Amino acid sequence: MKLPVALALVVGIVGGILTWLYVGPLAGLGLFIPATFLGAASFFAAGGDLDALKKSVPANLWGVAWATVALILIGLTTSPLLIGVIVGGLTGVMILGALLPALGFVPGHVIGYASTAGFGLLSGAAGTDFSLPTGPFTVMAISFVVGGLYGYAGALLVGRLVSARAPQAA
Repeated sequence: MKLPVALALVVGIVGGILTWLYVGPLAGLGLFIPATFLGAASFFAAGGDLDALKKSVPANLWGVAWATVALILIGLTTSPLLIGVIVGGLTGVMILGALLPALGFVPGHVIGYASTAGFGLLSGAAGTDFSLPTGPFTVMAISFVVGGLYGYAGALLVGRLVSARAPQAA
């Protein structure tokens, strides 16, 4: 099977199942399907293999953590200047995390940070809320971990579909 066809099948089917779970049986957890898809995309952008999983998930969670700190600090002020200083300073510190080998995948930081900040700001959730289904850190961290695992499982399935040989004519 050609790679785009295998990807379309796996991402479509598994993504559909995850979406159904998130809005159906697991809706009470408040998991965020866009973050799960971004976690899978981050996995593939990091290389799409086991090493990519080890790079992308920690990087996503690093971004989630720094966005949570930003949401907490932003909740303490209404000054646009101070909000800019908070965001600029914390994103700079976040990216310095790439000095550690386990956090070397900077796009994963940014994906985790931007998604979490957006979720928190648009939902009006406080950065200090760590509960399900409303806490930005908890909701996004779980959603990103599921996304990384979704990407990894998807890559394994795609690999099997692509390497499967077509039946030979007799």
